[in-house]
Amino acid sequence: MSEPSFLAGWFLPHRILPDWLGEAQAARLLAYSLAAEARFTPTRLNDHGAGRLDEVVRQSAVLKDLGAFAGPLRRKALALQAGLETAFDMQHTPANSTQIEMVAHGDGAFYRPHTDTYTGDEYTPGGRRRLTMVYYLHRRPRRFTGGRLRMFDRGGEQSIEIEPTHDSLLVFPSSARHEVETISCPGGAFADGRFAVNIWLCG
Repeated sequence: MSEPSFLAGWFLPHRILPDWLGEAQAARLLAYSLAAEARFTPTRLNDHGAGRLDEVVRQSAVLKDLGAFAGPLRRKALALQAGLETAFDMQHTPANSTQIEMVAHGDGAFYRPHTDTYTGDEYTPGGRRRLTMVYYLHRRPRRFTGGRLRMFDRGGEQSIEIEPTHDSLLVFPSSARHEVETISCPGGAFADGRFAVNIWLCG
């Protein structure tokens, strides 16, 4: 039996903001996502600038074009930056770029443990990912189970689980190790899955 890590129980901070977009805007964004089903593609892992499929590590579908929603979402996210940096005891660094995408998790989808600062962002334009924001949305009542985001402590021995609650925003430092637990969606319909907008503030 291994010795307990002195870092066990030491979690990086996170914040959950409920009702982040509001009922009407959340409904419009979900409708946009469902109408774009044919434009979602299998999610790839960045590998020295080239995307590669690795279904052992990650299974989901991604939409890079959020249309008219992209600009307002970016501005709303950037408005939170200074307050979050203070709350997380991070040095203030002006964001020199943002990255944004919509990810759909259907039946059997998952993302194994990883940190967003080590998923290839160093090969994309702009700076290193510093703040990760995950905005959740789904049909109600919820038609899937699972899909919680599990955050690990610095020792990798303990975790906390965060529910993907509709119209809520989860924020944490991009260096936090986390995973998306496997989704069960028995009907298998695309519209019944777990949807999330990932926004990264880089600097």
